[in-house]
Amino acid sequence: MEKAYNHIREMILEGGFVPDQHLSEEQLSEEIGVSRTPIRDALKRLERDYFVVIQANRGARVRRWGEQDIDDLFNLRAMIEGFAARRAAARATDAQIRGLFEQTDRIDVALQDPENIDLEAFLDGNKKYHQIMCEASASVRLIDMIDGLVAQAVIVRTAQGYSFSDLLRSNMHHREMAEAVAARDGDLAESVMRAHLLAALRSYKAAQGALLAQD
Repeated sequence: MEKAYNHIREMILEGGFVPDQHLSEEQLSEEIGVSRTPIRDALKRLERDYFVVIQANRGARVRRWGEQDIDDLFNLRAMIEGFAARRAAARATDAQIRGLFEQTDRIDVALQDPENIDLEAFLDGNKKYHQIMCEASASVRLIDMIDGLVAQAVIVRTAQGYSFSDLLRSNMHHREMAEAVAARDGDLAESVMRAHLLAALRSYKAAQGALLAQD
């Protein structure tokens, strides 16, 4: 079942399976090379993880995210990652603190030229920054919860369409959080992380509104 779950999940995250696409158990069985039983079990697990929707007599399809889904996702991340940042301020190692600043510096380089943003480097640096912050919380339960939420966030492609000022503000938050963790200030680290993710929600909505206005 794990093989089937990982394959389908990755296809959704990478855009190989698109929102509302029907997921045929028979076709997935042939594609992945397993029987239909692990496919069925994998789809049920993906439904629990909010990647697919299963309806009686209609089978499974890739979940389409609505406005309320996205609001919930960002607000949950703000609460849970905010708490992780607080924990990181108390538990981060010196190496993890250096890692936070290294990724922040790396993103600064990616944003040096507003006419030629290295979005790939920004996304990778952003991902690694949040991974380090999460790992620094030293809580397996938090890490598992955040991993699921971040994977879901990938579906809505949250950095796509953001303005240059949005990206600069995002990395300014990264630096403020790194400084708070280095100072062992849990209150500030949590506060900035919450503001960081709620600002990302506002930027996402603005970007989506601009795209709709163009249609």
